[in-house]
Amino acid sequence: MIDSGAITYFSTKFIFGLLIFIRVSAMIFAAPVFSHAAVQPMLKIGLAAVVAMMLTAAFADKQPAIDTHIWSLSLLVVKEFLIGAAIGFSTAMILYAVEFAGGLLDFDIGFQTSLLFDSNSSAPTLIGQLKMMVTLMVFLGLNGHHFLLEALAASFVAVPLDSFGVTTSAVDTLLRLVTNVTIIAIKIASPILLSLLLVNISLALLSRVAPQLNVFVLSFQVKVAVGLIMLFVTIPLFVMIAKTAITFFQNETYTVIMTLNPKR
Repeated sequence: MIDSGAITYFSTKFIFGLLIFIRVSAMIFAAPVFSHAAVQPMLKIGLAAVVAMMLTAAFADKQPAIDTHIWSLSLLVVKEFLIGAAIGFSTAMILYAVEFAGGLLDFDIGFQTSLLFDSNSSAPTLIGQLKMMVTLMVFLGLNGHHFLLEALAASFVAVPLDSFGVTTSAVDTLLRLVTNVTIIAIKIASPILLSLLLVNISLALLSRVAPQLNVFVLSFQVKVAVGLIMLFVTIPLFVMIAKTAITFFQNETYTVIMTLNPKR
């Protein structure tokens, strides 16, 4: 017969595992690679369950006792979701920067000219998607998926199941990350934007020299050609910036994890 002590032990273990599963699931649904639309939701949930079982076996016995009242558990569920989402969101910042840079280039080159006539049209960011695919390959090449598991393991040491707090340091760190997204996006897009600016200046001078030319129609072909040439020429520079940015956001992810514990 199973005594009451064993029932209490296994029920506590189950609650710990459920809370860990929520943190892992929130991270997977927000992190690079795993959050991609090509990864099916059932695969994400299955992967989260496998990782949660391993982390439960490793960290459940080291977690402090928690209140098992329904309201306390509800707050813990929300807290675990926020921590997992913060880890995934901090790591995925590089993808937002790349997509932002791609949107700037698409609009300037002319791949999103439809937005000039209909701002509600859903024009895809072609260059943004291309750069995002390259960034994901760089992320996997730098073992970013291993980093996500390491960050999760570190989070259960830095922020146990009974500790959480939105501190001033955490808010400042997240705001700094958002600011760096814009800075990195400008760095990624600046070589091509500068070349397109020179093209616009040249076309403006050409329109003054030869006003009979339809510069507006000519600009579409010229800007697309120059933009694509510069896009492929600057790929090594983009890969270098992506590597640096991925490392930066990984370090900042650890900072976010540490600031989520008000007791530290």
